[in-house]
Amino acid sequence: MIRVELAWPNKVLSPNARPHFMVLSNAKKAAKEEANWATRIGRGHRKIEHDGVSDIILRQIAHPPDKRDRDRDNLDHALKAARDGIAMALGINDKHFRPTGIEWGEVVRGGKVVIEVIL
Repeated sequence: MIRVELAWPNKVLSPNARPHFMVLSNAKKAAKEEANWATRIGRGHRKIEHDGVSDIILRQIAHPPDKRDRDRDNLDHALKAARDGIAMALGINDKHFRPTGIEWGEVVRGGKVVIEVIL
């Protein structure tokens, strides 16, 4: 298992946001790079073996920045760029990822998302 800790997703990554296309592009790029580096750090020097057929389970635990109600679907969509960064760091096509959905953790100042990659 690889544990990847990420910052709370930028609000422009929400499907309900309507930002300028360059603002959205920059936010996606930043999320992808953050996830890529966090995965490389979490992986360490271990080589990842994947048969190219089986699913890789992603357990996503959201620790929101406050107690407001949030929509799981919107958060899942906002994490798409981060999942792409994880796939890039592992050298695996993200079509093999099977996210288990969003689980809610305790409130953390600033918020964070923990993604556990179960190989």
